[in-house]
Amino acid sequence: MKKYLLMSLAFGIGSTAFAQGTYTGPSSVTPLKINPAAAKQKAQLQDLVGASNESFETVVNSLGKKTKLAPQSKTFTTAPIGTTEYQNQTNASICNRIVNNSDGTVSATWTFAADPAWADRGTGYNYFDGVSWGASPTVRIESVRTGFTNIGITGTNGEVIVCHEASNIHVSTRPVKGTGTWTEQALGFPDVWSRLSVGGPTGQTLHVISQTTGVGTTPYWGQDGAIAYSRSLDGGLTWDKLRTVIPQIDSSKYLGFGGDSYSIDANGSTIAIVAGGFDVDVVLIKSTDNGNTWTRTVVNDFGIPKFDAATMITDNNGDLVADTIETSDASLNVLLDASNNAHVFYGRMRVVCDVPGTSTGQGLSYFPYTDGLMYWNETMGASAPVMIAGMKDYNGDGLMNIYTDPTNAVLGMGTYQRSLTSFPSSGIDASGKLYLTYSSLFEGINDAGEGYDIAASTLIAPVSAGKSFRHQYVMRSDDNGATWCAPIDITQPDYTNTGFDYHEGVYGAMAKDVNGFVHVIVQDDQSPGHGVSTTTTPDPQSGAANIIYYKIPVADLACGASINEHTSSSDLTIYPNPASNNVSVVLNSTKATTASITVYNMVGQAVAQLEKNIVSGNNTVKLDISSFNTGVYFVSVIVDGNNYSQKLIVK
Repeated sequence: MKKYLLMSLAFGIGSTAFAQGTYTGPSSVTPLKINPAAAKQKAQLQDLVGASNESFETVVNSLGKKTKLAPQSKTFTTAPIGTTEYQNQTNASICNRIVNNSDGTVSATWTFAADPAWADRGTGYNYFDGVSWGASPTVRIESVRTGFTNIGITGTNGEVIVCHEASNIHVSTRPVKGTGTWTEQALGFPDVWSRLSVGGPTGQTLHVISQTTGVGTTPYWGQDGAIAYSRSLDGGLTWDKLRTVIPQIDSSKYLGFGGDSYSIDANGSTIAIVAGGFDVDVVLIKSTDNGNTWTRTVVNDFGIPKFDAATMITDNNGDLVADTIETSDASLNVLLDASNNAHVFYGRMRVVCDVPGTSTGQGLSYFPYTDGLMYWNETMGASAPVMIAGMKDYNGDGLMNIYTDPTNAVLGMGTYQRSLTSFPSSGIDASGKLYLTYSSLFEGINDAGEGYDIAASTLIAPVSAGKSFRHQYVMRSDDNGATWCAPIDITQPDYTNTGFDYHEGVYGAMAKDVNGFVHVIVQDDQSPGHGVSTTTTPDPQSGAANIIYYKIPVADLACGASINEHTSSSDLTIYPNPASNNVSVVLNSTKATTASITVYNMVGQAVAQLEKNIVSGNNTVKLDISSFNTGVYFVSVIVDGNNYSQKLIVK
């Protein structure tokens, strides 16, 4: 049996997907720990995103050298609207934190703290009145310590904010958005990590989901971390459903879900919830009667029902050998369009459990250099989710140039415990165009001044431990998700010289309603990682992060070349793909010459290489791949000084 070709660095995550060690704050999930037996990672990592799903921005000249990238065309505006010392805006999925109101105003929230020890943590709130933003807030809106906030508009003008106290769902409402006193209430049950969406026939129904008491505690209705559903039909005055468990995701189907590993959206009387995680299905549950009854669709099947890493291995084909499973990274997003079709986004992840148990070196492990943002919508039916975005190969060498600590003591990036491309948040306009924002690791200089100097096309040798930055990207689809336009980097690296923007752009939240402009808020600072951790998690922070508002004209996101089309696709074709035994590499050349063909594995090692004399026009070269392990490869072809590449999947 062929085994998946794996990255060599794995993290152990224990029997319940979370292991020993805790964050300082009471409202954070337990961090994952490194698996000492697998703590080796090469400095250069090959991109894991399929070439058909990439938008390479590197220009190749006639000498085959990489030219300096031109600055991106950007006409959007930005504004700092707040700060926070508490930099962990979510443990997985993005909260609904910004609303684009129909009258030209915007309401925005985030988890705020002015105190470096976070004693004053709560909801940071700011409001754009159509002319300008208010002053950066200096205090939370609540009278008690809260976190992980969501905002919605009730009726035509009211405002509601839902978050959690230490162990209680907290609701704040006021009748007029942007002004007035907040009325606070606690719903009276010990849940955390809530999500809010407002819907119903008159826009007064509050749909709230939350995690019951947290993973590793007393089970709720048979689940260790159930997703509870609560509903108010009158804007939060009364609640006719409190802490109910929807049958489609109850203990008969799932052991439980992790913190923040779910997303919700409502459109009139239709509600969609998507949930997932490292060791569980990506599942969509949907109601068309305002939350009374529900249906269930498995978007991505984990393959092992009610998997328990304390007692089971990841054997999804019954041969008693642990398999590496492609799953979600628990950062998910769901959006309902005007036809009430659900669109689902999530970060791609790979996990394995070959030694079950709860001790060190046992349990489920994940591969932190897995990349890829996955997408599915209901019109795709039983088709598998597709990869629509990933880390961008700016220098076009087929590798992700990430420089890590030479001792492999720490990751070469912030420890978010998600895919290299993750944290999706989406929106839609009146014509049905879809918009998406996400964070992705940036192939540039890291916080230690090492990495790949894109402008100079040179490598900077690592001299000390450094972490690469994540940047925030935005893109759109004009055809209901069938293809996606090339993304733009809104963290604004300066491609005109070597003075790159040393900024971490993460946790982008997009307002669902797009009306000529995309509205996004992003957490921005100069330290990779969120720093909300004990000293055992090496992501130190210095000072507060900024909350930046972006107003992006939709014209900035117009499709040139689709992100589903590689720039060299007309010159290089590989079929069949995926394949098991043989593939045909079709080359198009303007003259008779010699082609150099190299196949690389996922860690950048050449596993096959040949020279082939070709003629002008189309040429077909056969490759025998029967000896290759199952996995992802790059086929790189150099013809007359031009370098082309395509992804090859061996099954």
